[in-house]
Amino acid sequence: MLPVSAASEPANQLTVSVVDQVIRHRRTRKILGDLHAPACIPPEFAAQVEQAIEVAGWAPFHLPANKVHRHSPLDSCVPWRFYALNHTSCLQLAHTLVDNAIGNSAPESTIIRLLAAAGALVLCTWLPEPGSSEHTQQLNEEHLAAAAAAVQNLLLASEARGMQTYWSSGGVLKTAACFQLCNIPANQHLVGAIFLFPANTPTNADIHEGKLRHQRGGVETWRSWIDLLSPPTDATET
Repeated sequence: MLPVSAASEPANQLTVSVVDQVIRHRRTRKILGDLHAPACIPPEFAAQVEQAIEVAGWAPFHLPANKVHRHSPLDSCVPWRFYALNHTSCLQLAHTLVDNAIGNSAPESTIIRLLAAAGALVLCTWLPEPGSSEHTQQLNEEHLAAAAAAVQNLLLASEARGMQTYWSSGGVLKTAACFQLCNIPANQHLVGAIFLFPANTPTNADIHEGKLRHQRGGVETWRSWIDLLSPPTDATET
């Protein structure tokens, strides 16, 4: 923890500018390749992804993961887990999904084409509490929010390293069959499949930008500064 004096010092303006730029420049890039002519990925790409994953782990979390999720080598108290596939594993997964028609996968399927272009894939899960009480639901909301924060950290850390990213809800990747292929416990839930691509995209790829990026509106359309009303005065008071 920083000393109080350090925490109260003005932030370095260059740092502020860089962080703001990374946040503003981050964008959705859905890059669709060809399974029969997959992308060529730089040899150092996996190391860059590992760096981004490590930074992403500094996301905030309010509550520790339930102990039922902490008996494997992945025994951290954080309520998320990241399962990373390098380019070779992405292609192996794509071929397995197609060859076995898992989730009706075909070479022209969106997920398969994403796997063909990706330098890496990170399957991000969140760890639910056992049970179904109202309290359990409240805990799960905390866990899901924390996992989403970790995913956003991954997107920003990747952007800062010159990588392009696409946050997918998963499709076939969230099925039980895919979980089994990737050795992901069945009691975890996918919060996102994060596809990561090098800065230079293949010439045979189709690129789609996020459709809603420029529809979010200005800050005044989703932010409100609150002026609290004074509490009512009891008319019987003298």
